[in-house]
Amino acid sequence: MFVCFMAFVMTAYNITIQQGFTADIIKMTWLSFPLTFVVAFTLEYFIVAKYGMKLVFKLHKNHHTSFQKRSLTALVFVGSMATLMSLFFSILAVGFSKNLPLTWIYNLAISAIFAYPLVVFVAAPLVGFVFRTIFPEGSIVDIAK
Repeated sequence: MFVCFMAFVMTAYNITIQQGFTADIIKMTWLSFPLTFVVAFTLEYFIVAKYGMKLVFKLHKNHHTSFQKRSLTALVFVGSMATLMSLFFSILAVGFSKNLPLTWIYNLAISAIFAYPLVVFVAAPLVGFVFRTIFPEGSIVDIAK
């Protein structure tokens, strides 16, 4: 749910940055979303979650508050995903040309600035609320027991 939300919102944001705010933003986002979601989910599942969580567990300290831990986790995940997704979409935009490094840096900067507050203040609380509404605490049973 989290990757789905972030992929959709970030796609809309990046299309808006590239083409300006128009009535076609939702249409263009919806048409771009399947590819964006597949790429984002694949990167998140196979790379970022695996290595990002290892880094998060090394950085978490017992004295950190719950909010600090969530913010640190968001920083690691946003930094990783913004870097990878910005590279992916920069390649789509300019290919493997001499413009790729500058396009990647630009896309990374505009994405990370928007993505981190979006994750911490909107996506995490919203997706958490929806998830807990669908699956109340204690309702998911471990079938291995």
